[in-house]
Amino acid sequence: MGRSGVLPLFMRLSRTAATAACVVFLAAFFVAFIAAGCGSASSDTAEEENGEAKVVGKDGEADADTTEVPPVPVNVIEVSLGTISDVVLTTATVEADRDAQIYPRTTAMIEEMRVEEGDYVKRGDVLAVLENDEEEVSLARAEAIRDARKQEFDRSEAMLEGQLISEVDHEAKERELIMARADWESARVAFDKTTIRAPFSGTITERHQNVGNMARPGDALFTLVDLNTLLIYTHLPEMEWAHVAPGQQVILETETLPDGTFNGTIHRVSSIINPQNGTFKVTIRIADPGWRLKPGMFVKVKILADQHEGVLLIPKIALLEDDEVFTVKDSIATRVPLTLGLQDADFTEIQEGLSPGDLVVIAGHRSMKDSTRVKIVAPEAPE
Repeated sequence: MGRSGVLPLFMRLSRTAATAACVVFLAAFFVAFIAAGCGSASSDTAEEENGEAKVVGKDGEADADTTEVPPVPVNVIEVSLGTISDVVLTTATVEADRDAQIYPRTTAMIEEMRVEEGDYVKRGDVLAVLENDEEEVSLARAEAIRDARKQEFDRSEAMLEGQLISEVDHEAKERELIMARADWESARVAFDKTTIRAPFSGTITERHQNVGNMARPGDALFTLVDLNTLLIYTHLPEMEWAHVAPGQQVILETETLPDGTFNGTIHRVSSIINPQNGTFKVTIRIADPGWRLKPGMFVKVKILADQHEGVLLIPKIALLEDDEVFTVKDSIATRVPLTLGLQDADFTEIQEGLSPGDLVVIAGHRSMKDSTRVKIVAPEAPE
């Protein structure tokens, strides 16, 4: 190979070596740069302490723990003593113990209407008078005949004592007197039918006829209601059978009247269960001396089936599943199982599990775990 061939080869080898040298130089420079960076960070080194890694600052102190969970804000209430009732709730309509439609017992024209709707009447008071001219004449005739037969009988009895007539004749006079008295009684009944009287004391709630109308036995003249004695008839499910009995107190509420709360008592409890719907009938007597309630009014009925006084009570909103609550002591919420007693719409009786003065969580506890650190805060005031 001449010089002309060796020179190009040399030049190619020189360029290759130069390239390799350049690569080596750049690699060395990069390693030096990394080493410098590590050297600048050598003041913050990782140390192992108690089997856990921690970051040590330039002054050799550990950074603060930033993973601690803050306390859960909760509302609490203090367990206290109170009274709670087992209440059976239902609805019903007020009814009168006695109400009747007054019908005439004969056919005659109405001559007088002596009462109007809203009037209070006593038993035996005259409500209306029907045309009774014929009945009055018949009664007077029967009364006269009765009196005459009585005088004849008295004379016959005196003559019998003096043996002036026979026993047979005297008995005939006696029979005539008996028949005369019967005729008079029949005439009196017919006359009395023309006078319409109240069968019991009460209030006239409706007048169905007017003077001049023809009264007939099938057409009512008045509706009479005894407002002094009001009742409620309600039907309760079979499950409440053991919870109600005669004499139990009842609270009645109506939105129709201001201050529409009334008292009552269970008057009767049916002795059978209706097999068709599984209910039994309860009759409640209402105490309403002011006559404010009226038949037909709709009322809410609260039967006080049982009542416990001086027992531990908590709001029902504090209860968790399985009848448990969270109690707070030293800022730690602990889950406590309970034994419950009576319950109403808002509160429940605690038989076992709590003591007076215990703090029970009522808000903020639904997603908490046992032994959670908490912070007691006051509930927000309503806007």
